[in-house]
Amino acid sequence: MTIVKASDLINEFGDNSIQVVRVGYLEKQPNLEKDSYQTNLSAFIFPISGLAKIQFDDEIYVAEPGKVIHGCQNKQISFNVLGNEKFKYINIYYISYSNCTNTDYIHSVFEMKIKNYDLVIKSLNNILEISNKSEITSKLKLQIHINLFLRKLFSEQNYKIHDSESDLVSDIIEFISKYYMEDISLKKLSGRYGESINHLSYVFYKYTKIRPIDYLIKYRMAVATRLLEEGNSVKKVASAVGYNDEFYFSRLFKKHVGVVPSKIKNKNISVITEGENNEW
Repeated sequence: MTIVKASDLINEFGDNSIQVVRVGYLEKQPNLEKDSYQTNLSAFIFPISGLAKIQFDDEIYVAEPGKVIHGCQNKQISFNVLGNEKFKYINIYYISYSNCTNTDYIHSVFEMKIKNYDLVIKSLNNILEISNKSEITSKLKLQIHINLFLRKLFSEQNYKIHDSESDLVSDIIEFISKYYMEDISLKKLSGRYGESINHLSYVFYKYTKIRPIDYLIKYRMAVATRLLEEGNSVKKVASAVGYNDEFYFSRLFKKHVGVVPSKIKNKNISVITEGENNEW
């Protein structure tokens, strides 16, 4: 069984080296035969209620509320519900682009006890709502919110109630999602949140591995892609996402999406690449 350190988990999972595939709510029934299959995604398992014995190859874990269990790809997994209560849980599925490190938790199976678990489940339910939305911008927000969630989860305080830095980042993300079409600059964000430009940019990058204005552009391009796929003109889309100059918008779109906006109408091109699907 892998022994974990929270500080190492932050270093490994907090560098934006994972791509979230989806978040799922699942249930396992008691008194059923043990099912076994091969995992093709990695996942964090967050028990909500009930108990289950989960086996990865020859490693056995007891899943219960208050613990998070991490499983990786290419493991033979089996579930056995303990007792007469359903085992309910939420999984965060992801794929990793990380190279092996000294700890290499991403490619390991491990468990960790979590304090303030009720707050963790509350945050997971919010993440689940974002995951269930089909908009392309929701996929972008989902990735950022899970990056923030994992950093808080593995902090030394183990998901403390108040975290001013991560709360600031969450507020900025929500502000951008509501007002992306407005004239937003680092200076205006700095004034709104009472932080220096350098500090605001540093904190946002620390938690997301992207600068605030780069996130704004990425969000705008995601919205623009959806609007273009709906058949709107380039000029109209440019204006709708905050650009008065459609030619500047077109250059920016080509830089970030890889094609000119006029090519989007006849192609279902997505800014966010989705990975494989799996349930375990």
